[in-house]
Amino acid sequence: MRPFDAVLFDLDGTLLETAPEIGAAVNLAIIEQGLPPVDIAGVRFFIGHGVRQTIAQAYDTVAAAGTTASKREADIDAALARFEHHYEKLAPLSQPFADTVSTLTSLRALGIQCAIVSNKETRFVEQLLENGPLPGLIDLLVCGDTLAKKKPDAAPILHALEKFGTAASRTLMVGDSSIDVACARNAGVPVWMVPYGYNGGHPAEDAGADRVIASLTEVVLACTGTASASVTLADPSR
Repeated sequence: MRPFDAVLFDLDGTLLETAPEIGAAVNLAIIEQGLPPVDIAGVRFFIGHGVRQTIAQAYDTVAAAGTTASKREADIDAALARFEHHYEKLAPLSQPFADTVSTLTSLRALGIQCAIVSNKETRFVEQLLENGPLPGLIDLLVCGDTLAKKKPDAAPILHALEKFGTAASRTLMVGDSSIDVACARNAGVPVWMVPYGYNGGHPAEDAGADRVIASLTEVVLACTGTASASVTLADPSR
């Protein structure tokens, strides 16, 4: 008997490698506000709380000392609008991780419902997925503006449970950050974590997930009853 009826996936850093394109779009938007570019490699540490927060954190690393709160908010608002313009062109360059498409295809073949639960706003998710393979493999999108609250609040996962009609114990969250782990804990669902994503520079093992998995293929192996030595418990006591 398969252990899960539904699997909820984070998007950035879990299903797709998006940091280079996000970083490039953030830089283009910030430069247009008269600021120097940020370290694109460092932008991956700011991903996870939604695009506006990513821009705000990047802005704060290069803004002049003494920048007033009102100017900061105005600049970030302007940068967000320009980010959307640039990201529309750059988003299609983002690529699925190696096992993303095969994992989703296999889960759907097993009759397991799949959702994306992301803090990225809907318009940016749609830009990212447009013309790619993922929309046909995903049953539900829960984005950062779908509900009044987003991860780490339980609301996005609880919304998915309601839409899918699945029990919390038979719904798995798969993510790449402590935000995903906290959201899953708040909703009472099991959570696994990939080690290659955007966890603010912290080791995946420190986030407190039920398991840290080497790749998304491990989800399929678990659902087909295939043992895998590469799946490790993050903390056997949990």
